[in-house]
Amino acid sequence: MQDMQQGYSCSEPNKIKYSKQILYKVFPLVTRLNEDQLTEKEIEAKLKGVSILDLELQDADVFCDNCGSYFFDLYRSCACGYVLCLVCCRELRDGQLKGGWKAHIDGSIPCPPKDIGGCNDGTLDLKRIMCVDWIVDILEKANRVYKIDNGYDDPQTCMEFNEGCLFSLSAKDIQAQHMQHFRSRWSKGERIIVHDVLSTSSGLSWEPMVLWRAFRDKTKKYNYDVNAINCLDWSKVTINLSKFCKGYSEDQVTKRILKLEDWQPCCLQQGEWPCHFIEFVKCLPFKDYTSPHNGYLNMAVKLPDLSSKPNMGPKMDIAYGVEHELEYGNSVTKLHYEKSDTVNVMTHTNSASTTLNKTKIVKQEHGDQHEVGPQSQQDVVDPMEGVALWDIFQRQDVPKLEEYLRNHSGEFRHTGCRSVGQVYHPIHDRTFYLNMEHKRKVKEEFGIEPWTFKQKQGDAVFIPAGCPYQVRNLKSSTKVELNFISPESLGECIRLQKELRILPNNHRAKQQRLNIGKMLIYALDYAVSELSRFMESNGPTEDLHDQLTDDNDTNGSKCESDNPQDTSSVFLALSPSIDHPHATGEDPESLWRGIAVGQLEKEVLQAVEDRYPQTFQGLQIHPKPHWLSTLKAFHDFIKSFIQKSVRELEEDELTSLETDIDFFEMIKFDLSWARNRLHMVRNLKFGNDPLRLELVEATTRTERARVEFERARLEYDRAIDARNTTLHEMAQKYGSEYDDVLNGELGFGMVPGY
Repeated sequence: MQDMQQGYSCSEPNKIKYSKQILYKVFPLVTRLNEDQLTEKEIEAKLKGVSILDLELQDADVFCDNCGSYFFDLYRSCACGYVLCLVCCRELRDGQLKGGWKAHIDGSIPCPPKDIGGCNDGTLDLKRIMCVDWIVDILEKANRVYKIDNGYDDPQTCMEFNEGCLFSLSAKDIQAQHMQHFRSRWSKGERIIVHDVLSTSSGLSWEPMVLWRAFRDKTKKYNYDVNAINCLDWSKVTINLSKFCKGYSEDQVTKRILKLEDWQPCCLQQGEWPCHFIEFVKCLPFKDYTSPHNGYLNMAVKLPDLSSKPNMGPKMDIAYGVEHELEYGNSVTKLHYEKSDTVNVMTHTNSASTTLNKTKIVKQEHGDQHEVGPQSQQDVVDPMEGVALWDIFQRQDVPKLEEYLRNHSGEFRHTGCRSVGQVYHPIHDRTFYLNMEHKRKVKEEFGIEPWTFKQKQGDAVFIPAGCPYQVRNLKSSTKVELNFISPESLGECIRLQKELRILPNNHRAKQQRLNIGKMLIYALDYAVSELSRFMESNGPTEDLHDQLTDDNDTNGSKCESDNPQDTSSVFLALSPSIDHPHATGEDPESLWRGIAVGQLEKEVLQAVEDRYPQTFQGLQIHPKPHWLSTLKAFHDFIKSFIQKSVRELEEDELTSLETDIDFFEMIKFDLSWARNRLHMVRNLKFGNDPLRLELVEATTRTERARVEFERARLEYDRAIDARNTTLHEMAQKYGSEYDDVLNGELGFGMVPGY
């Protein structure tokens, strides 16, 4: 996993800037979540006759039995094990849930009937997942930072672009200022293309037979089947993976046009990353968003390690392709939208793909039952222009697009070339592909049209969450996609998760459930911690935006600088200037060895001297300008050193810290204590010390055992609740002496003295 993260780390200035962005995007959303929970707490407190401060709740970690939604904190549960989310609770009280199940007039909720999954007898009590008042504490801290630091503005693009045009650039041309342009367009829900991303990789071949060998070597499995789609009639086909890959390579598409859709090799599902996917992650642009393990603006990585995490990929589409459009069946990805943000990279195309006679194919598969029209000139493919035709609609067009699909559903074909007919949800159902005629009609009837373009090998296409899109493969091609969740898309992700609630529990789209609430809370906690740490060292950050941006932009507009400079070596940029902000200060509280270093700096320097007095023993420190800059630089290094999380520490950062120590030791600082600590971390985190490996294994076993213990404890609590309920019922039915009778003499208590 370390290999996958090399070459990326978020710079310290960007961490603060991005933390502000997360704070201002997430704080209002978590506030709303907390308000909903507070309402439910008030109901529960009233039912139990206690104040909300005295309310005690049990804890667990489950998801809703009615709608399938994840719980991020509060939910209701019966002793029989049935659980219900707060949204379903509210809908039940409002009379929106069917099946003869109703809430009581006082707001309490009985367990549902047995045919729904409950016991029809108990009551749903309020329980929790998070620690008591943890969310409230986070919000209080966030509110203080929010009020102090009010300088965040949404990024504005520094370049002139027409609203409807495509923002695209080459991976090799990406500069620091392009992050600003990306964020500006991304915040508007626009799609983005980065060309030639594979040019930044080591050049591994993505030809499917090469992939098959890599997966085979990784899993030690030489032969296994996969479920493919026959795109001529949309039936499912079970085929050996090696046979499928050979068909792709040899263009055996005269009988079937097959496609593996949203496919993950089994080794990837088990956490074993083949070298191809490590290379894929390395070559992704804008890693602050796209890094699947430590992207600072990727909300999906904010969940703690032990939490249940959604499957964000990578996933693959490997498809046979033809250069002519078939009326009924083609190698396409049907119209749908993802529940999170997506980056899709075309990693391979078979340049020798055969151009087929579409009439011949349809006759072979369907007995010449369909008449095929002439090929549209607009769909003729120039291999240099791209081999996958994309159509992406805007989020705001979704209601009109859904109305069109419902009105014209009978004109589309799906499995077995049958008419689509009635649909449950036009886009979530993933049953429609709009050909040229339908795209023309939807424009005429509703005034909407997609962004249409052709993807070439090496192109990375960024699709914001909630933007419907479809793809037609004009040649055999391999694509890899990765999901992430940006702060800009959180509101849309929440809306999409609400849509998923109303789908049947066995619906395909429900496999993409995201624990958005939990992500929001942990992301807010992380951002507040980062900003609080910065303000403790530097004061409020109202002017931070100005500190971290380039005021000398040649276009006359202010662009954010996203150059990931090595902030641990910041002392190299310091000049021994007497104009240092502390140089003229005479406050005794800010003096250290006669130098006005500042009060915060003095506290750190004095703490180091008290703990490690040898640090300064070889130095001749005098109140001269160059010592002011040197001590300031040393203070910054020490702060960075002591606050660096070992869990998040990268090997290149460790090397940078060692370089900083080399510099200070050249001018006679004694930092042997810091070097020893780095040596220990290098051996334990990045080395192969047998004890470390044993500890990792033991820790893994401990965590597994803890999870099993928690499950057992929950089951024990449920059993105790069920037993106590039964004892209470027996006492009501037979009297309180029933237990003494069963465990004593037959005439217990009937005759005095016996």
